[in-house]
Amino acid sequence: MTKYRHIGTKFSKESQLLKPVARFAQQQGFCLQERELPFYEYRIDLYGFSARSDSTIAVELKLTDWRRALEQALLYQLCSDYVYIAMPERSAGKVDKAELQSQGIGLISVLESGDCHCLLPATAHSEVRQFYRSTQIEFLKEFASA
Repeated sequence: MTKYRHIGTKFSKESQLLKPVARFAQQQGFCLQERELPFYEYRIDLYGFSARSDSTIAVELKLTDWRRALEQALLYQLCSDYVYIAMPERSAGKVDKAELQSQGIGLISVLESGDCHCLLPATAHSEVRQFYRSTQIEFLKEFASA
């Protein structure tokens, strides 16, 4: 049996992006975090809350399919102040940043070293529904105190 390996990338699963992105979000002040947070029929790969700025972040991780990530990210705007797509550096370079920017979605590039770079900052948007947002924040707070 032949084994196939992607040359030039250490990321073969989305879950490998999680730790670097969680660390990056924490450095940005989003210290309360939950992974795989349910929202409708999806799971937000990383959801965070910053008490300092009273803001939330949702991050969708994808290895290659940024269009699919965008579909999910648009839904996450209902419960989060800022929404990002995080991808390996090689894939992030192929994303249509103008399309993301027009929707207010940010882009995080994950380097093989484990460092992250924000290629496109997310912008605050009017789609946030306070009921969804506050429900997610309460869940994070309850989970943190448990």
